[in-house]
Amino acid sequence: MEKAGVGARFVSYIFDSIIISVIDFAFIVVLVFVSGLAFWHAIVKFEGVLNLSNLLINMCYFTYFFGNGQTPGMKAMDIKLCGTDGTYPIGYGRGFLRWIGMIISGLVFSLGFLWILIDTNKQGWHDKIAGTYVVLD
Repeated sequence: MEKAGVGARFVSYIFDSIIISVIDFAFIVVLVFVSGLAFWHAIVKFEGVLNLSNLLINMCYFTYFFGNGQTPGMKAMDIKLCGTDGTYPIGYGRGFLRWIGMIISGLVFSLGFLWILIDTNKQGWHDKIAGTYVVLD
């Protein structure tokens, strides 16, 4: 298993972030139409709902795709996610655990993500928490 480099991982995350942003925007548009409010008024009025929906969209997106072994961004970069024991796909439980680990990785100056640069197995904290490697497909 050849581990994926930090560049491919970063680009795949950017790609996934764009997809999630489009989904979030679509949710806002639906909210505006349903509420009948102007776009900016809906954002101000439903800020808490939007924050919760963003969290839920992220959780569902990453748990589902991690559990299946590849996000669309990973697929575009020809990388995949597998367990340190070689299991593929890793399943939804470990996918959810990895998503929680991503939150932890980003908490302190994103040190958990930067850890990939110095780790011999190219694992971030989220990979270590979930017991995963990102490898070339």
